[in-house]
Amino acid sequence: MKELEGLQQRLVEMLLAFQRFTDDHGLTFFLVGGSALGAYRHQGFIPWDDDVDVAMMRSDFEKMEKLMASEGNRIGEFIYSPVEDHIIPEAPIGYLYDTKHIQKGYENTAKIDIHPIDGVPENGFLRKIQMISSLVYYLSEYRNPVKNKGAKIRGISKVILKLTPNFMFDFYMRVTKKIMTSWSDRDSKHICSLFGVAGYRQGIMPRNYLMPLKETPFAGETFLIPGDIHPYLKRLYGDYEKLPPEDERYPRHDIYRMYQERSEH
Repeated sequence: MKELEGLQQRLVEMLLAFQRFTDDHGLTFFLVGGSALGAYRHQGFIPWDDDVDVAMMRSDFEKMEKLMASEGNRIGEFIYSPVEDHIIPEAPIGYLYDTKHIQKGYENTAKIDIHPIDGVPENGFLRKIQMISSLVYYLSEYRNPVKNKGAKIRGISKVILKLTPNFMFDFYMRVTKKIMTSWSDRDSKHICSLFGVAGYRQGIMPRNYLMPLKETPFAGETFLIPGDIHPYLKRLYGDYEKLPPEDERYPRHDIYRMYQERSEH
């Protein structure tokens, strides 16, 4: 899809800028989700993909947010949107936005999704506590029903919102963040992207699927991906070698249209 080239080129520029920032501060990020799948299967973007997903272990992620704040939440011409002070209310992850086209709204410009990865307890009851804490944290931050987690979770979130007084939400955020991040991202046998699209249960996987990370080509550059990429992708996608039907191979957002002029020159 030629019309996607401009957007994808810009996303690579954003990745490189973020890589320079993390390298300068001794931090590490890696490609995850569809971006990791693209790196494995296509050595770059999935041809119809229009965004990038990266992750950082929670300890590095928190350091990154503090460093970003100290630098005005900017990396050159890119703007960072902190978890608890989002430009656009979305999931409790970090976002790096392009400044191109922001006069038409941040939803109309390129962005990188930056997912924190947390340690997960081995005990089943404690996993439920972590899952519920992450749900309440999400609700307390955005005060909107949870998206993309199924009808049951969305229904529960509506009830919690209806019954909770507004003055309690800030308190809930502090408490639930402390609970859900209690398990070490370095020492836990299992990890999870608590706010990833896969959801809590499917997102839990052995830490050694990720670590040690390995370098891989991506769109002519080199980035890190999970070290044991095959079980990682299988956990998320099942038969990850199989391409989706042709009628599902299209961009999910319209922002690529904003970058068409770049690919036409």
